[in-house]
Amino acid sequence: MGKVWTSEKVELLKHYLRDGKSAQDIADKLGTTYDAVKNAINRYKLRTIPTVQSQNPIVDFDDLDDNNFSDLKQKAKLKWKVPVSKISPSDKNKGFKKYIIVGDIHVPEQDDLAMNAVFKLMKNEKFDGIINIGDFMDFNSLSRFSKGKHKTLEGQRVKEDYIKANAILDVFDELLPKNAEKHFLTGNHEVRLNSWIEEFPMLDGLFDFESCLKLKERGYKVYPHNEIIKFGRLCVVHGIYCSANPAKVHATKLLSNVLCGHLHSPEMALIHSPAKEVSVVGYVNGCLCSMSPEYMQGKPSNWSQGISILYVLPDGQFDVVLIRVVKHKFVFNNVLYNGNTK
Repeated sequence: MGKVWTSEKVELLKHYLRDGKSAQDIADKLGTTYDAVKNAINRYKLRTIPTVQSQNPIVDFDDLDDNNFSDLKQKAKLKWKVPVSKISPSDKNKGFKKYIIVGDIHVPEQDDLAMNAVFKLMKNEKFDGIINIGDFMDFNSLSRFSKGKHKTLEGQRVKEDYIKANAILDVFDELLPKNAEKHFLTGNHEVRLNSWIEEFPMLDGLFDFESCLKLKERGYKVYPHNEIIKFGRLCVVHGIYCSANPAKVHATKLLSNVLCGHLHSPEMALIHSPAKEVSVVGYVNGCLCSMSPEYMQGKPSNWSQGISILYVLPDGQFDVVLIRVVKHKFVFNNVLYNGNTK
């Protein structure tokens, strides 16, 4: 009996057959022999696979010259017109800056009702800027944990995820004032895509999230994964340490006031020190994604949806309001924001 092919190799064989390639062409592509390919076709009963001329062929990047690849990149890029805000800028004389902090949305696993509540808040409150602290997109289909899980990944398309993500960014753009500050921190889930591009550098500029989300056109400043950004005396980072009491751990390890995301569980911790007039404080921001993604397999967790509002004074002092979103509802400034209603 001949050597059994892996499921991935059989799937690739099926694709090549549908694309109308000959057994010898397939053998050359797969680095095997003509006889091995013919035997595999018989063994896995693939003789009846129809040739689909209209199907997009598998792109073999070794066969592309620079001009062809540039053309394909332009065709594949998401055509998206970025909206322009019609909201007047915030009052610069109010004595402080006010930011909305969102993170761990994990598109396409976002909770639309929780997002709806946040959008209602942004319609009612004027912010000087937005801080997206990372894991805005999930990129589950590109995760090393999903490798080989063809049934799980069936129907998942990165381009469709980008369409949903751009639609959410459009709403943010429309609800923020003109010239609002926009900050985008790279999370570990965005790193999934960067790692994939690192393996296949010919795709750089085709699928990278900065280009596909139009972040430059939208006016975002983008920061590398785990770069620490300062807003006054508060450091903001996606999340470095995964442990119990992450707010306390981040503040202790970084020896600074800090707000992070990544853990999906709102938290605040004060670290007292006789050498400091004001205690060092650590915060963890909540998430805006589904509370029961498939990979959790129904396991209980301490996750909680939420956002934060950051106030920064001219001297660098600050205050953070952690807002927990419960069943798609929360209260801020004596107003109920209910994402379950239009």
